[in-house]
Amino acid sequence: MDETHNENGFPTTVLRDTREQQPWTFDECAVETRDVTLSTGDYAIPADCTHDPEADTYYPRFAVERKSGHDFLTSLTWERDRFTAELRRADEWSRPIAVVVETSWQTLLRNRGCMAWRDIHPNQIVGTLSTWVRHYNVAFHFLESRQRAERCALLLLVHHNLIRRRE
Repeated sequence: MDETHNENGFPTTVLRDTREQQPWTFDECAVETRDVTLSTGDYAIPADCTHDPEADTYYPRFAVERKSGHDFLTSLTWERDRFTAELRRADEWSRPIAVVVETSWQTLLRNRGCMAWRDIHPNQIVGTLSTWVRHYNVAFHFLESRQRAERCALLLLVHHNLIRRRE
């Protein structure tokens, strides 16, 4: 796929995984989104991907994984194996997969919001994240709203694109 960015290196196209349940649209930004199958993550830029036309799948070298608060807690519990498999696919990347969570760290630690109805203690979250950061190539970002999480994801993609272009 052609590299699409403006003269400042800001990507004009973001690839979005077709399996996204509540996708970000980046409507307030000057980017186009294309729905494709990503092997890892939910959002990537074309320049950071290789495409397998036979499988019609894009293989990113950097991606953002979007998690609502509920999805994040599910990834820690019932879907833990599926999520850790996702993290393992990013082990060989030069930079960690960015997991952007649409809830604040304070909300999780204070048992509010998505935590209010879950049977999981904040210490379990801290312990699991500490282990994952030590064992996998992952960085977690917690934002207090969906809108801020969307902006953070785009900034992470832009930052990675600028670094990649300088290397």
